[in-house]
Amino acid sequence: MSTPQYVRRFDRVTRALNELSLHAGGLPIAVLAERVGTDAPTLRAELRAYFRADVDPAFSPNAIRQTTIRFHDADGVDVEPAEAEFVSASPRPTEEVGADYVTVGELARIYRAGQDLLAVEPANAALEGALQALTATVLAGLGTGRSTWLADLAASLGEALRSRRRVELTYARAWQPGVRSHVVEPYRLVKTRRGWELDAGFVEDDAFSGRVGTFLLSGIRDAVVLPSTFERPADVDARIAANRHTTMIDLVAPQGSRWVIERFAESVEVLGEDEDMIRMRAHLLPPVEQRLGLLLLVAGPDTWVNTPTTLRDAGTDLARDLLAHYAD
Repeated sequence: MSTPQYVRRFDRVTRALNELSLHAGGLPIAVLAERVGTDAPTLRAELRAYFRADVDPAFSPNAIRQTTIRFHDADGVDVEPAEAEFVSASPRPTEEVGADYVTVGELARIYRAGQDLLAVEPANAALEGALQALTATVLAGLGTGRSTWLADLAASLGEALRSRRRVELTYARAWQPGVRSHVVEPYRLVKTRRGWELDAGFVEDDAFSGRVGTFLLSGIRDAVVLPSTFERPADVDARIAANRHTTMIDLVAPQGSRWVIERFAESVEVLGEDEDMIRMRAHLLPPVEQRLGLLLLVAGPDTWVNTPTTLRDAGTDLARDLLAHYAD
């Protein structure tokens, strides 16, 4: 799907105005056109259209916005737009076209949200076209290309979930060594801050029969949708909730280590803080001891567990296991 012409024009004018805001004396139109990827006559026409947008040319053919942009010669003398070699702009010209109200970061977040939706709605042509327009214009060159493999995997698992087909997964476990294969019944596909996750039930002939597990899509090495179908259990939501049950851990940490707790916890509550230290209640998923141990190692020795006291040595225990492992 090609980018609409009006989108390309809007992008060129916006980038041209941003470029002009960096040059108080203006720029030659030919130079500016080269910087935004077009020719001088095209950019001149687009700037003139913007320049005259407030007043219908049928009523006032010479109407221009003197306070926004102006056409002039090399000496700064105003001339007719059709004859001008230079163009300049007043401060912050992009306010008038709305470019100052949406940052690149916000556009990137919109793009990622759109990609997440596209992963589970691969046939959404309108959404895909809008995302292509973003990457072809205001997000060009920012490395926002679609992760085809992960998107295809999410779409495949989403289709298996909707058609209630079993899936054979080859999975590299996050908290234990080794790669295992499981046949699972997909129940829910969600996007969390860790990425895409699949909640699925292990089938009866598996050693994990009756359990619900969570699989990070980034850890799936292979996924094969099987012809066999399954019936979704009536208590599936309760099973998923039980598998995702969190444990409350009260920690004290330097303010500089706050981000570590927020990174490893599903959610946090601030119980108290001062300029140097903060006390937080972290809600951790299983395996709690390993997850907490890693949190404590990353946060550093000035972070400790207040309650439960049985987990105060989680960091020390993990460090001892790591030292023993790498000493062998």
